[in-house]
Amino acid sequence: MNETSPTKTLVRHAAALALALLVSQALADAPASRLHATGPKWGFELSQRTPDPAVRFGRLPNGLRYAIQHNETPKDGVAMRLRIGSGSLQERDEEQGLSHFLEHMAFRGSANVPDGEVVRMLERQGLRFGADTNATTGLDQTIYHFNFPKADAAALETGLMLFREIGDRLTLAPQLIEQEKGVLLSEERVRDVPARRAGIAQMQQQLEGTRVVQRLPIGRIETVQAATAERLRRYYTANYRPDNATLIVVGNIDVDAVERQIRERFADWANATPPDTPDLGAPNPTRPAVEFVAPDAPSALTLTWPQPADVRPHTPAVSREFLVQGLAVSALNLRLSDRAQQPGSPLLGAVVGVQASVYKVAGMAQLAVQAQPGRWAEALDVVVAELRQLLVYGVTPADMQRLLPGVRSQMQARLAQEPTRPHAAIADRLVNAVQPHAPYLSAQQALTETEPLLASLRPDELTAALWRNFGGTQPLVFRSTKSGAVGEEALARQLAQAMARPVAVPVAAAITDWPYTDFGLPSAIVARTQDAELGTTHIQFANGTRLVVRSTPQHKDRVDVRVQLGQGRAGIAAGQWHAIWALGYAVPMGGTGQRSALEIRQWRQSSGKRIEVGFGVSQHAFVLSGSTRPADLLAQLQLLAAHARDPGFRPEFGEKLAALGGTQVGTLEARPTAVHEREVSRVMNRGDARLGLQLGAADVARTRADQLPDLLKPALASAPDIVIVGDVTEEAAIAAVQATFAAGEERQRLPRAALKAEPVTGGGSPHVVHHRGRTDQGVLGWYWSMPDYWADPALAYTGRVAGAVLRARLVDTVRKQLGITYSPQAGASASLEVPGSGRFTVTIEMPPEKFGAVRGLLRAQLSELAERPVSADELQRALQPRVESLLKEPENPFYWVSWLARIQADPRMKGAMLNEVAGMKAVTAQAVQGYFRDHIAARPPVEVVARARELAAAR
Repeated sequence: MNETSPTKTLVRHAAALALALLVSQALADAPASRLHATGPKWGFELSQRTPDPAVRFGRLPNGLRYAIQHNETPKDGVAMRLRIGSGSLQERDEEQGLSHFLEHMAFRGSANVPDGEVVRMLERQGLRFGADTNATTGLDQTIYHFNFPKADAAALETGLMLFREIGDRLTLAPQLIEQEKGVLLSEERVRDVPARRAGIAQMQQQLEGTRVVQRLPIGRIETVQAATAERLRRYYTANYRPDNATLIVVGNIDVDAVERQIRERFADWANATPPDTPDLGAPNPTRPAVEFVAPDAPSALTLTWPQPADVRPHTPAVSREFLVQGLAVSALNLRLSDRAQQPGSPLLGAVVGVQASVYKVAGMAQLAVQAQPGRWAEALDVVVAELRQLLVYGVTPADMQRLLPGVRSQMQARLAQEPTRPHAAIADRLVNAVQPHAPYLSAQQALTETEPLLASLRPDELTAALWRNFGGTQPLVFRSTKSGAVGEEALARQLAQAMARPVAVPVAAAITDWPYTDFGLPSAIVARTQDAELGTTHIQFANGTRLVVRSTPQHKDRVDVRVQLGQGRAGIAAGQWHAIWALGYAVPMGGTGQRSALEIRQWRQSSGKRIEVGFGVSQHAFVLSGSTRPADLLAQLQLLAAHARDPGFRPEFGEKLAALGGTQVGTLEARPTAVHEREVSRVMNRGDARLGLQLGAADVARTRADQLPDLLKPALASAPDIVIVGDVTEEAAIAAVQATFAAGEERQRLPRAALKAEPVTGGGSPHVVHHRGRTDQGVLGWYWSMPDYWADPALAYTGRVAGAVLRARLVDTVRKQLGITYSPQAGASASLEVPGSGRFTVTIEMPPEKFGAVRGLLRAQLSELAERPVSADELQRALQPRVESLLKEPENPFYWVSWLARIQADPRMKGAMLNEVAGMKAVTAQAVQGYFRDHIAARPPVEVVARARELAAAR
């Protein structure tokens, strides 16, 4: 339960726009029994377009809208959403924060559901609080969402009943309102970090004069503290009304039956109270330049071109305008990205976006810049020059050659993947269709109707669109920095100078080809086995390469590839631990010997290939990864093999390394929870960075780009383990690997490096770490070392359930009853990869003055759990969501990629994978009690606390 960001995403890729905003057909012939004349219209009605025929759109006589879709990904389950078309913008002056407060109260009792029972009844059906049961409040909407693991009668009955209760039956008991106040204040504390404050300052510049800047969803502390049942009910009755509500139901359901249930349950929902229709105002920015300076503020620069709000329905003509605009923006983004990746560039990155309507008060075009430290003025000059050059000389056919292949390939991928879209993703997309401009087309409609538009587009149309959004006026400029203020006059003067400089003639970029097509002679297959239990094929090649393939046709047009090399963290010497943080950047940003990262990106774009390169570091391997489609599998393997066989480590990567690390550290230091997590990792891992990253300023300062090749090259040159999962045949996977990693000379497999965790003894003084946030922000954590998975598998499963039991109790106590914290956490881990690595954890955010009270509460709670077994109902509520989650995981391709990679390295992992559900189901109430009695309550914890530096100094 949380509030959404006060600013919406401005950056939109042209392909995404092309899919959502396309030319369609005439008005849908919707039966009158489903779309009544009264009530708010759907976007496809306003724009006179045919929506996706797979969706049943309807509207009740009372104005309630609904959208229902049958879907079978996963085979079972149903996603349900209730959208209320009001948020903080509808609040009166004395109600600031009450829309968000009301969202919290929706889970605290209604006419037919007592306080606390909403979450409990959902847990009994297998929903996890937070992941499957949640709600969000924004400026213009409030959304409640449930993801049921089963689509049976109980799920549909429960979900619709709870939505009906939320609609007009909340009790809003005064005592519960008082309890919930502390939770909201905790949420405000957690979210109040420098990056958020900078974002608010920027919005206040852009939307000055509007209600938007006066109505952030988190509200005002004094308003939350003064909240009463009467004030909440006034907002509730004015805004929670059927003609302001939309129901979404997606899953393996009978659409006709669900529609009948909606009509039966919601037809009598009535509300005669006049709705809130506040004047949102009009933007009147009076500060052309604003500089936000604060410790740990992000280093960022933004140019904004204010525009009138465009709320036109997306008729065919309007959709074409937006398609052109999206492609024009993407053309500019290509130029900016090219410039950022050039050697010596002052840019770390820059991106442009255009938003037609910001809460219906304004539109805006925005250019966001991240500069190298100390080079913001140069970066401003560069981005302005790139923009003006494109405006003056125009979009070129070469730009179109890079844009259009990607748009087409993304549309084709969406069409191929549409039958296997998950329930939750469809439901969330349907929520967006509530907006009056959204026509909600199927992938086939999008592809059929957009292709002729793409074929007819001219570069000059894109140039004209850029002029409409970025030409003619000087933008607002906003700078955020932690130090080095220059003043707003100097900031405005720098922008004016940049806008006045002569425009250079553009130099055409050279067309890049792909040189990595020959990796040597393919080596022979020396072993090939089948695992019928897993549905996998295992192949051993003569040059040492090993491959596991699993075809999962339910993941249409998607293939995931994972390549494991070397020894990972375990093989890194102590003197190199400081550089672990940088390894994930080194390979993809460093390019290859024959092509820079920029040239590789240009080739991918012009070819339209859907391939990517990711690089990570696990405890026992370095990992190259990518997600592609069947047609591009060979190109995907070529891309990954090129980075392994011929890594570039080019100087342009080294130029950015320190800035990337500094950004990470600066963001971390300003977040109390992140500072706390770093200290927990240091303490519980005895300072061994291989077991958990502990990034600090000293690590960044010690790390140089020239250190990384020696650390990575031996691993990249070793024999790889490859996993390929998805919409792929064995023959295609073998052929692609045989032409790349399995080609050429024999590669040596590096031995598995030893890595072991030593338990940490509890007791003694707390480990105290200081953050740079507010003085009322604090974190208290208790930790116990536990065995790894292989030492006692049954204990590992019991620990996961025990953690869920304790978290639920803490939600009832320190959150609901005492209002001390927003999200108490408890859980257990038992490593599969590292002997001796296991942990039981309790972490609670709270003001430091509450530490003593919470310590006492925790001791009492742990003693109670050790003294008596939990009830059957409490055990089920802890167990069922985890069992259902495990049952659903095999429908996710990442599940197979990660497990098969583990099994490839260690055959014991197969047993762990296959035993997960049975191991979890075997946990009993007596085992949970024994866990707390023998392993937790009887042992003193390791305590780690985080508090503000100022508070520490004062003491």
